[in-house]
Amino acid sequence: MNTLSDDQILAAFRSIRCWSRSDQRAPHKPLLLLLALAQLQRKSGRSLSYCNVEPRLRQLLLEFGPRRKTQHPEHPFWRLQNDGIWIVDSRDSIRQELTSSGDATADSLRRHQANGQLTNPIHAALVERPELVNRIVTDLLDRNFPPSMHETLLDAVDFQWIYEKRRYEKRTYEKRMRDPHFREEIIRIYEHRCAVCGFDGRLGLADIGLEAAHIKWLAAGGPDASDNGIALCVLHHVLFDRGALSIDEELRLLVSKDLHGQNHVETLILAYSGLPIRKPQPGEPEPDTRYTAWHRREVFRGPSRAITL
Repeated sequence: MNTLSDDQILAAFRSIRCWSRSDQRAPHKPLLLLLALAQLQRKSGRSLSYCNVEPRLRQLLLEFGPRRKTQHPEHPFWRLQNDGIWIVDSRDSIRQELTSSGDATADSLRRHQANGQLTNPIHAALVERPELVNRIVTDLLDRNFPPSMHETLLDAVDFQWIYEKRRYEKRTYEKRMRDPHFREEIIRIYEHRCAVCGFDGRLGLADIGLEAAHIKWLAAGGPDASDNGIALCVLHHVLFDRGALSIDEELRLLVSKDLHGQNHVETLILAYSGLPIRKPQPGEPEPDTRYTAWHRREVFRGPSRAITL
């Protein structure tokens, strides 16, 4: 059997087909793969039991996926087979019980004690070259989540980096790069202040703790454009990307009802609920309603706290 090259393996993971409708997010398969790759990297066994992975994947979907009435961890567990990198045992028995749409039910996967795993060629190559797992995981994160969520996601799946003993040959592969001028432009038009709290810290001559946030994520097809950006301090950027905050049609700050805490939450976050965000300089574009609507639908953990102004 021919050994797969690094580029072939990267291409296989990049070609996974995620469910799509309009511009809705569907990170189900990437999250399942992060669990599988983390387990491989920890040398904790090859197979993932559906019974064990179901609650973990459901929790990941609740924390890092878009808000939905119901979550279906059974869908990626079964559908990932169609991408040629994943196999499920007991599939012949399970196929006799598929739904009209060709999906396995969670009950069927549990009753048949289904296990899923990476295919033999993929698994063998990654065991031999564990540093390649780092590259795949980085690529999955870049393509599906904003940078502010990467470390939290890695912790959530208990991923352990393999540090290379040799210099790894860099290969050129397609990746959507961020516009290096995006941050500079957003910070400038928002007067070097957080649009929520007004934080404007500087260390010497440099801004510190201030970032340019994409409203519609770059990973979801959002552009590096002024009307898709907003200047936020580090705290409010993380909260915005995790869905604790959003912006309504009138550019007022929305705070999720699920966000709670004591004194600092009150003063640093809840105090701004319902207040208008700071607008950019006159003549510069305000956040586009297409992008704020996407953020409310695909990221925000609504419903929001009541606006009582």
